[in-house]
Amino acid sequence: MIKTQALTFTYESFIKSPGIKGAWHDFFHRQTNTIEALKSNQITINDGEMVGLVGPNGAGKTTFIKLLTGILTPTTGSVIVDDRHPAYREAKYLQKVGILFGQKSQLSWDLPAIDTLNMLAYIYKLPRSRYLKRLNTLVDMLDANQFINQPVRKLSLGQRVRCELICALIHEPKYLFLDEPTLGLDLLTQQHIYKFLRAENRQRHTTILITSHYLKDIEMLSDKLLILVDGKFVYQGNTNQLPVHPSDSDTFECTYLTENGQTKQVQLDAGELNEFMQKTATHNIVNIKRNGSSLEDFIKKLYLEKTNL
Repeated sequence: MIKTQALTFTYESFIKSPGIKGAWHDFFHRQTNTIEALKSNQITINDGEMVGLVGPNGAGKTTFIKLLTGILTPTTGSVIVDDRHPAYREAKYLQKVGILFGQKSQLSWDLPAIDTLNMLAYIYKLPRSRYLKRLNTLVDMLDANQFINQPVRKLSLGQRVRCELICALIHEPKYLFLDEPTLGLDLLTQQHIYKFLRAENRQRHTTILITSHYLKDIEMLSDKLLILVDGKFVYQGNTNQLPVHPSDSDTFECTYLTENGQTKQVQLDAGELNEFMQKTATHNIVNIKRNGSSLEDFIKKLYLEKTNL
C-alpha cells in the first residue's frame, strides 16, 4: 500500500537578475524564492491498483514520483510504500520498485539493451535461471526479440521504450512507477504498451502508477485517477465515477462528398456524428478524424461539474 500523510515538498530557487550588473549584484546579494511543489497531500493507493496521475505542466507529478522512489525527501509529512520510508533507500525496498522516466534512460547508448539487462540482473542478484525465465517472458510479451541485441542508438523511440520497460520490470517489482511512458510514441506502439501493462497488472498483481499528459493513457490503463493541480490533489477516485468523462469533449472532423461531387468538412460531437452517419452514404464518407480534449480543458470541465454538484 502507498500512503501519504500531510505530504509537502518545498525547495529554494535562485532569482537571477538580468545583465552584467545583475550578475554582479547577485554575486553579493543572491535572492531566493521558496516554491511549494506539493502542498499537504494525503492519498492512499491499494496494492494491485492501476492508478493514473494527471495534471498540467508544473503541477508536481514528477516530484511526487521522485518522493515515492526515494530520490527526494519530504519537507514535511510522510510517504509510506509497503510499510517502508522510500527516503531511507533500503535495499529491500528498492528491490520492490521499478521506474521508467520518459525523459531519461537507463540504457547505454552504444551498447545493446541486453548488456544493461545483464548488469541489472547482477545488481539485483537475480538467480540465473530466474533472470532468463523473466527475460524471455518480457521479451516475448513486448515483441522485442528482433532488437534486444542491437545497439540502443540504432533503435526507434518505441523500441527503446519497450527495452526500458523490460529494464524496469526485470526484477519483478511489486510497484511500477511510469512517468510519461508513451510520450512521442505512435498509436500502434501505445496500444502494444497498454496491452502489456494490463497483462502485467492482471498476472502479477503489480501496483502501477502512471503519469501522463495524454488522457487516452489514463482512459485505457487506469482504474483509479489522481488529479494534481498546483501541488494539490484535487480529485481522488475511480475513473468510472468522474462527473465528466475524458471523451465527453471529443469532436469529430468529417470529410465527405456532396451529391455534386464536391468535398466538404464538418465538425461534429459524438451525438451529431451518429446522426450524420445514418444520413450519409458510407461510400461518400472520405475521412473521419477524432480530436480529443486537452488535459487542461478536461480539468477545467471537471471543476465546473464539481462546483455544480
